[in-house]
Amino acid sequence: MGDGVKKIGESSRNNPVSRNTSRINSAVAAFVVSAAAGGVLALAAIPKFEGLAETVRAQEMAIESLQAELSLLKHEQLDLYLGLDAQAMVLEGGLSRVDGLQNEFKARTAAMEEDPALVRRRTLERDILGPVFQLSGGDAVGSAVLIHRSEDPADPHYLAFTCQHVVRDILEEEGVREDLLGHNIRALFEPMDGPAFQLTAHMVAENTVHDLAILRIETGMDLGPVASLAPKMRSDQVEVFDPIYTVGCPLGTAAQATRGEITRTQWEVDGENYWMVSSPAFFGNSGGGVFLEETHELVGIFSKIYTHGSFRPQVVTHMGLSVPLTTIHDWVGEAGFAHILPRDPADLRLAEASMQD
Repeated sequence: MGDGVKKIGESSRNNPVSRNTSRINSAVAAFVVSAAAGGVLALAAIPKFEGLAETVRAQEMAIESLQAELSLLKHEQLDLYLGLDAQAMVLEGGLSRVDGLQNEFKARTAAMEEDPALVRRRTLERDILGPVFQLSGGDAVGSAVLIHRSEDPADPHYLAFTCQHVVRDILEEEGVREDLLGHNIRALFEPMDGPAFQLTAHMVAENTVHDLAILRIETGMDLGPVASLAPKMRSDQVEVFDPIYTVGCPLGTAAQATRGEITRTQWEVDGENYWMVSSPAFFGNSGGGVFLEETHELVGIFSKIYTHGSFRPQVVTHMGLSVPLTTIHDWVGEAGFAHILPRDPADLRLAEASMQD
């Protein structure tokens, strides 16, 4: 065995195959160890992956819930838009109807303004009903007619015509039988376009023969229109059958107008001349106005009415007596109130000529 036998150690060192095999085995051993360690690490990471998956699932569920809520909000928003559109259409329809009504009202107003008959009625209301108001006591009632409004701001007042016997009867109920001037009586105004109101008036001039009186009302209020007293020359133009309106407050009512005619221009009672009128009247009309239908001018003050029978007298409503225009002019001038009388056209022409000269 001497030289022919080799030692194992030497053989391994001298054999390259043996050396490679050793290196491979070392690598395999290292891999086995590494794999074993990696397996341990993988097993340790599994719970972490499961927690992350649960988090992802929870987030996905939250996202799905939010998407469902968003979808519901979109539906609600759509419903709201539809509701608003419907309301807008209703509102637009309502506005269209309002516009239509406004246009219709404007058209009717324009038609009314252009309607001569309606214009005439409105003018009558203003000119002959507006100036007439009621005088009242206890049982005694009568009428009066606004004839003048003071233009002096330091002395605001109105003047009115009435009958002397109306003031006398009202004051007699209060125990006043003498010196009737200056005593207050109630004046009730009931305008066509507003609430009724009451003021006081007192007599500043009277004439028992003509049955005329002038009242003064101390106020700065706007009592409405005053009557247009016809010029004195109009008396010569008034004839039988001329249409007139008698306006007064019968039985204490608001001013009322009745239509009739001048039936007589010469009718004497107790030495005084009156105009007889056929327009129906009753107790309470005394002191009211008689107006020409054509011009709406005041041409008389209603004074008396005929009755028939003595036991139970019946009022003959179409036989009224009016103080004529001439008597009114003459007495008002004599009483010191000529400034409220209208001037005749002839006088105006003379005044203009004198100014030119």
